[in-house]
Amino acid sequence: MKRARKPAWSFVVMRGADKTVKQFSVSKRSVVAAPVAAAIAVTGTIAGLQLKAAYELKQLENELASQSAQFTQTITGMDDVITGKDEAIVSLQQELQELSRQAQDMKNKMNELKELEDKLKLFIEKYGSSIIDTTSDAPAEKTEGQIQTLSARSRDSSPAPQNMMQMASLAQHTSLDFQALSDMVDSMEESMEQTLKKAQNRRMTVDAYPNFWPTRSKSLTSGFGYRKDPFTGRATFHAGIDINGELGDAVFSAADGTVSDTGYDSRLGNFVIIDHLGGLQTAYYHLKRIDAKAGDVVVRGEKIGQLGSTGRSTGPHLHFEIMQKNEPVNPLKYLAQHS
Repeated sequence: MKRARKPAWSFVVMRGADKTVKQFSVSKRSVVAAPVAAAIAVTGTIAGLQLKAAYELKQLENELASQSAQFTQTITGMDDVITGKDEAIVSLQQELQELSRQAQDMKNKMNELKELEDKLKLFIEKYGSSIIDTTSDAPAEKTEGQIQTLSARSRDSSPAPQNMMQMASLAQHTSLDFQALSDMVDSMEESMEQTLKKAQNRRMTVDAYPNFWPTRSKSLTSGFGYRKDPFTGRATFHAGIDINGELGDAVFSAADGTVSDTGYDSRLGNFVIIDHLGGLQTAYYHLKRIDAKAGDVVVRGEKIGQLGSTGRSTGPHLHFEIMQKNEPVNPLKYLAQHS
C-alpha cells in the first residue's frame, strides 16, 4: 500500500505584467522551519547586542567612577585652597579693621591736639606781648620776683620742638607705627596742657599785678612822697599820685581783684578799694560816681567809677594809691606806662 504523499506549498513570483511567472514548491516542513530559524537568528542578534551593551555600560561605569574619583580629589584640593584663602581674607579683614580703628583713634587724638594747640596759640597771641612787657617793667620787689620766676619756669617748660621733628620723621616711613605715634601725641598733649595751665596761671598773676593805668589821662599834678599840703601849706606825706583829668572821665581797675570796700569819706570823697594777689591793694579816691560794690570781682581795665572832685579836693583828679601789706608804695614803679 502506497503512503499518501504529503502536500507541498507552492510560491508564485510575479515580477511584472510583461514578465514570466515563476512557481516554487516548498515542503511544509520548510515553511514551518524558516520562521523558527529566523526567530532564533533575531534572538541571537539581540542577545549579542545586549552583551555588547552590557560590556560598554560596564566600561562607561568604570570610566565614570575614575573621573568621579579624580573630580572629588580636585574638589577637595580646591576646598583646601578656598579654605586657606578664606582664612587669609578673614585675617586681612581683621588687620584692616584694627588699622582702621587705630587710624580713627589717631585722628581723634590729632584733632584734640590741634584744638589744644590753637587754644594755646590764641592765648599767646592775646597775652604774650603784654606778659613780656610787664615782667620787664615791673619793680624790683617781692611780687615782681614771684612773677619773673613764674615767667622763667613757664618758658623752660614750653614743649620742645624735637617732638614735632620725631613725629614728622615717623610719618615719613611707610610702616607707620600707630602706637608709637599715639604715645608721642599723648606725651605732647600732656606737655602742652601743663604749659597752658602754667601760662594761664602766669597770666592770672600778671593780670593781678596793678600795672594798668587807671585813667586815660597820664598827666600828674602831684607825685608820691612828701609835698606841701595845698590846704595847710605844711610838708605832709602824699601816699599816692594825683592824676589830672576831666570831670566824669572813666576810672579803671589797675588789675584783676575783688572789691573789698566802697563808700564816701569827708576827706577821701567817693572811694573804691580793690584787693589783689600778693597782699596788694589799690585805692581810687575823689570819685564823682562809684560803679562797683563790695564783693565784685573785677578785671584789669574794667570801669569802676568816674573821675571827680569829691571830699577834700582842689579840683577834678584821681588820687591813686597802691599798698603792699597795708604799706603805701610808689604807684609809678608798678604802672606799665607813665609820662
